[in-house]
Amino acid sequence: MTFPEGASGPAFAASPDYRFEVAQVASAGRVVKVEADAGKITIEHKPIWRLYMESMTMIFKVADPAMLTGLTPGDRIRFKVDRAGDGFVVTRIENTNW
Repeated sequence: MTFPEGASGPAFAASPDYRFEVAQVASAGRVVKVEADAGKITIEHKPIWRLYMESMTMIFKVADPAMLTGLTPGDRIRFKVDRAGDGFVVTRIENTNW
């Protein structure tokens, strides 16, 4: 990995000027089931390394059930998921079928 002139590896990575934030990386997956009334979505997803998850199919709660509008099983999506208490919550969903 190369760093800009004058920047060292660990010091540069910890710098507030370092623009790549792992927490903002979206995950990729496919919608298996949408439960809008319950505020849940089942996603077959690729590995989510920042949360130490292998590829799997999982049921997630969503932060806002309105995010599920227009999604149907089979849709390919990009999504952001965060830890919430003892589980996980999807905070953003983007349909990538378009």
